[in-house]
Amino acid sequence: MLKKIVAGIVAVAVIFLVVGMLLPRKVHVQRTAEIARPASMVFATVDSFRLFPKWSPWQDLDPNMHQATAGPREGVGAKLVWSGNDKVGTGAQVITAAEPDRSVSSDLDFGRMGIAKSALLLAPSGGSTRVTWSLDTDMGAGPVGRWFGLMMDRMIGKDFDAGLRKLKTLVEGMPNVDIAGFDPVPVDMTAGPILVVSETAPLDSPEIGKAYADAYVKIGKFMAKNKLHAAGAPLGIDGDIANGSFSFQAGMPIDRADVADADGVRIAQSYQGKALKATHVGPYNTLTGTYDAFRAYVAAHDYTPAASPISWYIDDPAKTPPQQLRTEVYWPIR
Repeated sequence: MLKKIVAGIVAVAVIFLVVGMLLPRKVHVQRTAEIARPASMVFATVDSFRLFPKWSPWQDLDPNMHQATAGPREGVGAKLVWSGNDKVGTGAQVITAAEPDRSVSSDLDFGRMGIAKSALLLAPSGGSTRVTWSLDTDMGAGPVGRWFGLMMDRMIGKDFDAGLRKLKTLVEGMPNVDIAGFDPVPVDMTAGPILVVSETAPLDSPEIGKAYADAYVKIGKFMAKNKLHAAGAPLGIDGDIANGSFSFQAGMPIDRADVADADGVRIAQSYQGKALKATHVGPYNTLTGTYDAFRAYVAAHDYTPAASPISWYIDDPAKTPPQQLRTEVYWPIR
């Protein structure tokens, strides 16, 4: 009887080994979701690890998990390193390739467990994007790993489904704006003395324009009275929108600040610090498009605003055709 039992065990082991060697060595897992946002917004969100904790399906497995980023902020070379409990283990992920608004590929390094290839493919469809998240890995030459590979689709697939649901919620909570081709540059702004006049106007382009004109008349009279000279282009600092009204500050850089506030005109210092800069070309009443793009860009790239947006009106509208007017828009960030 004992010999029969041993022989049965050996037979099962042989079958296990033989069949295992016939199983696929390489495993492919993929899941797909539809996100109601342009591909440019999805790409900006997944082309870095800044927002990954907000859509990762493994984030809640270890509340004390340590995560750190390295390399560039986004794109090829951006890296995430993590360590945690037995459920998340330790490892690193680095972006190895990125095609704007189309795909992001990365390597997942699990140490002794090897490296897996991950990819996010984006397929624009109208105003939505079809996102396919895939994983390719080699289970090794041994039969045990190949048997384990049979469970990978079920194990990893449910995580990918959960992650894509979280990604959908995250991106669809951002502005619905196509930011393809919108590429503001980081700059450091220095402070200087400016004159400012606070104004409030109805949410109507002509009314806002009139309020700006009135403010600049006050500033012009103040400068003439105090013998001040302009030290740059006029500017506007956004305020709040409430109850159908828009509040803002009209400003003018000046050559000195040894004067006192008067007649509704104040002396202030312009913003100093980091900002994102984009140049808008066109009539002032089309600036809202650039502002909308900025809001979407800042959200998808996970920037934290540090102050109100600032617009510098580079060209004189009395001498420049509306379609050629340049406005430098600065978005202060931390």
